[in-house]
Amino acid sequence: MRVYLAGPDVFFPNAIEIGQAKKDICAGFGLQGVYPLEADFSCLSMAGSPAEAGARSFALMVELMDTCDLVIANMTPFRGPSMDVGTAVEIGYMHGRRKPVFGYTNVVADYADRVEPDGCFIEPFALIDNCMVEGPVRETGAVVVRTNVPKDAIYTSLDGFAECVRRAVELLSKRVRA
Repeated sequence: MRVYLAGPDVFFPNAIEIGQAKKDICAGFGLQGVYPLEADFSCLSMAGSPAEAGARSFALMVELMDTCDLVIANMTPFRGPSMDVGTAVEIGYMHGRRKPVFGYTNVVADYADRVEPDGCFIEPFALIDNCMVEGPVRETGAVVVRTNVPKDAIYTSLDGFAECVRRAVELLSKRVRA
């Protein structure tokens, strides 16, 4: 099975190394990890403007997701109290395609505990983020894997990812046997 590896990892200085490590973990469980930076970005050079390059990049990610059987998403907060918005879109896209969605986070606190009060309503659901991004994981029959890691390892620890892959394989194996 091909696994789309969603997350803000592609923005990290060591993005290639993280992607390879994730692919190696997937291979250890008999899965083929598909990292977004594997796409052929050569078509971006033909774009007439930065906005056109962005649109082409989006199309490339959709094409890549369409070749995958499921998604494992890094739902760790990124650039604020919430997860990466691009990853949220990828979760929604894969869910809309009826493909299993699994997720993990390296921050264990509920979303409501991470948001600064501002007078607006905050979802009281004890979830890691908005119910619209955790909902697809729960519909898959899974829960978001929460791993407590030191603050300096929030974007580098792959312990939660490995556990998420293990749980995904276990759940999907049960479905095949049923």
